[in-house]
Amino acid sequence: MARSHHRHKKHHHPQYRQSMASSKAKRKGGTWVFIIFFAVFGLGIGYFAAGTIAAIIIGVAVGGVIGFLIGHNLDRMANRK
Repeated sequence: MARSHHRHKKHHHPQYRQSMASSKAKRKGGTWVFIIFFAVFGLGIGYFAAGTIAAIIIGVAVGGVIGFLIGHNLDRMANRK
């Protein structure tokens, strides 16, 4: 009598595991994302608050610094685990 194809012995293939070096390289870009996001946010605040070139430049600079600090801290927390 023929056997069902469900009763065949299943062969398990070894799973592919990513190395830790490649996963750390992928998480490095988080700081730049926050710098750009907060710099654009600061640009909008500087433009709508005063509308002068000096206010826009100060808003971009302060937003970029805040974005760097937040992104850097998040990258450090992600690397701890």
